[in-house]
Amino acid sequence: MARPRWRKLVGDLRAAWGRVLVMQIAIAIALAGVGTVLAARAVLGREIVASYRATAPADATLELADGVDAELLAAVRARPEVAAADRRQMIRARIKAQTDAPWQMLVLFVADDFNALTLNTFRPDTGAWPPPRGSILVERTAVALMGRTGPTMIVQTPHGAPMPIAIAGTVHDAGQAPNWQEHRGCAYATIDTLGLLGEKPVLHDLLVQFRDVNSVADVDAQARALASWLRERGHDVHEIRVPKLRQHPHQGLMNASQLVLLMFTILLLVLAAIVLATILATILARQTREIGVMKAVGASTRQLAALYGAFVVGLGAIAVAVAVPLAYFAAHAMIDKIAFMMNITLADSVIPVRVYVTLALLGMLVPLAIAAIPILRATRVTVRESFASHGAAFARPALARLPVPLRNALRRPGRLALTIALLVIGGSLVLTASNLQRSLMAISSKIEVARSYDLEVRLDESIDAVPHVAGVRAAEAWSAMDAARGDIVRTYPDGGHGSFTLAGLPPGGTTLVQFPLKAGRWLVPGDVDGVVLGSHGRTAQIGERITIAVAGKPTTWTVVGLVEEIGGGSAFVTHAGYVRATGDTGTSLLRIATAARSDAERAAILAELETALAARGAAVRYAMPTPLLRSIIDDHVALVVRAVILMAALLALVGLIGLGSAMAINVAERTREIAIMKTIGASDRRLVSIIIGEAAAVGALAAVIAITLSVPLTLAVIAKISANGFLANPPLTLSYGALVVWPLILIAGAALASLLPARRAARLTVASAIAEI
Repeated sequence: MARPRWRKLVGDLRAAWGRVLVMQIAIAIALAGVGTVLAARAVLGREIVASYRATAPADATLELADGVDAELLAAVRARPEVAAADRRQMIRARIKAQTDAPWQMLVLFVADDFNALTLNTFRPDTGAWPPPRGSILVERTAVALMGRTGPTMIVQTPHGAPMPIAIAGTVHDAGQAPNWQEHRGCAYATIDTLGLLGEKPVLHDLLVQFRDVNSVADVDAQARALASWLRERGHDVHEIRVPKLRQHPHQGLMNASQLVLLMFTILLLVLAAIVLATILATILARQTREIGVMKAVGASTRQLAALYGAFVVGLGAIAVAVAVPLAYFAAHAMIDKIAFMMNITLADSVIPVRVYVTLALLGMLVPLAIAAIPILRATRVTVRESFASHGAAFARPALARLPVPLRNALRRPGRLALTIALLVIGGSLVLTASNLQRSLMAISSKIEVARSYDLEVRLDESIDAVPHVAGVRAAEAWSAMDAARGDIVRTYPDGGHGSFTLAGLPPGGTTLVQFPLKAGRWLVPGDVDGVVLGSHGRTAQIGERITIAVAGKPTTWTVVGLVEEIGGGSAFVTHAGYVRATGDTGTSLLRIATAARSDAERAAILAELETALAARGAAVRYAMPTPLLRSIIDDHVALVVRAVILMAALLALVGLIGLGSAMAINVAERTREIAIMKTIGASDRRLVSIIIGEAAAVGALAAVIAITLSVPLTLAVIAKISANGFLANPPLTLSYGALVVWPLILIAGAALASLLPARRAARLTVASAIAEI
């Protein structure tokens, strides 16, 4: 019995080679996608950690008011809990290519010996090493941002005048996020160059890596103990900075993008397996009588199920063989792209063997698990049932009130359930991907909703009033100072990730800022010790008493509100509360609504404002146009957005392949039913219109269910990536274009996919139609 059974399988493959090819394509596409993501996830998950740790990141940075001299550094290195220590200086500066060009933000790192870096290391890329006196090196990802890197750029530090500085070359600092993504450059200079820029040639930052620390809490305890030791010896510790323990600043973005890719690729594989099951059901539907014949001559259900199971496993094995090389090349392309976007060094890009083993198991077991349903349904048919099958089914009385197309479709609920499942899963995933893309892109739109100004200027010194400048529609004089929640700042060495600011409202309140309230209330004039927390308030409770350190001095506040703040980390207090905490009554933060209609007009207004501020002796730390802040947010989510677009395209492709096969099964199972209708006078046109109408009705029903499911699916994905360390909670934003277009594609696609097989079946003679099944 074995040889005839396997010869029949070969014959089935030859007879249905077109459908078998469609199955292979669907599974191969899905497996290639899964393999690409699994391989990229395995390599990048390993290399991001290795690349960042290769820079020897400091566990903590202690800022000393009087600087770190060689004697103190040696004393710190001698302490038993200290594994390594170094000294550095981070200065927020500005840079531009030429006199009439707009300023760009610059983070300047200063070291005393480039050849003896022990912590937060960076390596030479091009040009001189170390940079000669009077020159700087720039991070390699800053080149595209700055437009050019030589021979000189104009640099201005907080206490210095603008001056031309030679660009000696580039470095690679794997501890920094890509400069183009942050829209600010990183530069590196010696302590001699620092003096030329108008700053004191003193290194204030003590970088420390501790022994035997396994968590941020361990680092906090060690850093506090070291700060106490320093204070006992007369050193004023201005600030303690502790970032996430040896974790890349964009690790959260990386985790979110990998999670999105993994979730959608697994679902893509399930969708492809359903396509396979649907097409297999089409083949089995045409072999009902053949199965009955085999059972009549002694074949068992178990033998027949094993026959078709081996067929599915064989298809999966072939798909794996096709998918592995595709996944290999696609994974390396993805790895290189993400490594560039993360600014990391790939020391080892070899894909682990476990990825290929997992891909092989998924390729053979997942299709088999889903195909088991139609296989068991078909092989369990009895001999009598197989010969009694006539391809026609009659509507139940309970369905009589339904529209004719739906009533006809519901005559075979099993077939309808399989078709609906395929179209609903494919449609809901495509719509979820489209909604998620819109939701991610909508993060930056929250900035303009909450901010009614288009220019923010931070000063290094306080001024008494905002200077009058033409082109300014409205201006508010805020106060701001770097602070810490508790006694430790959760920021990275660049000062831009996890930074925290105590922001004092103008004396009369604000009309230019309206952050969405998440809990509690906004500030009122009597809130002398009340505080409203922005992005740093995730763990705070209304009414809770918290400590905020300003210039090393602890102050106590009552949390009265929590707001959603995109693009910053602030604690908002009243002007009176700010004065109580800092003793400063001046203005150090300007929020300005200009009349500018373009970036060039805004830049001209800013230049005039800077001239007026310089006349008052106020140095600008940074100037942030709101459109630029939005670009920064968009560039941060770009990696996740691109991943979602890729998944949506693959899901749509496999879904449309499945759509065609699902409609083909409807016609294939009804060939003899068509013959019966022809014997009672139905015309070819009438038969075709009935089948197309039913297909369109099924497509419409699937579209409605897919739209309904896409909303909770989108919310679930948003919640998952938000909990995984994403930079902000994306709002639920529906892609109305996709919600309209995809259902139309489903309905039209179902009708078109049914058209050709329906016309073919309708043109058969009654005798040939009866012989089809």
